[in-house]
Amino acid sequence: MDPTPPRGPCPTAPALRPAAKLLRDRRGAAAVEFALLAPVLLLLLAGLIDVSRLIVTSLQVRAAAQAGADYARARGWDAVAVAGAVTGATPLAAAASPAPLVTKACVSGQSIVATTATTCSGGGTPGDFVTVAAQAPFKALAPWPHIVMPASVSAHATVRLP
Repeated sequence: MDPTPPRGPCPTAPALRPAAKLLRDRRGAAAVEFALLAPVLLLLLAGLIDVSRLIVTSLQVRAAAQAGADYARARGWDAVAVAGAVTGATPLAAAASPAPLVTKACVSGQSIVATTATTCSGGGTPGDFVTVAAQAPFKALAPWPHIVMPASVSAHATVRLP
């Protein structure tokens, strides 16, 4: 018995030719790859936009708090005017919340310690410090499951009055 198969046309070969041709055809492969990757890339882009918006909002709120503190240092203490400086410093719906506060305090190392005494523990006299807090709402473009985005952004600034 001869182990070699007979030579000649195979009766099923014409039926398999379109499938073989389709398997060799690479047209459209890039479109399929793009269709698979596009949702992932769009999700990454949306996340990048939301994080960027959060950073910009944070910087604007910090600048608004500093603007209120600078106003108090330059023009003297006026709670309503300081709150107005916070609100007017940014196009966001920022508010001075909680209200600006004046505290009699001493500088001790790197911190400010409130006091009612007439002299500080390290010598010198206590000064008046203004603390201004600013807060603005933040809403993400899309809800992100398992990722906590803040509902508001806040910052504060403290300066010593002259």
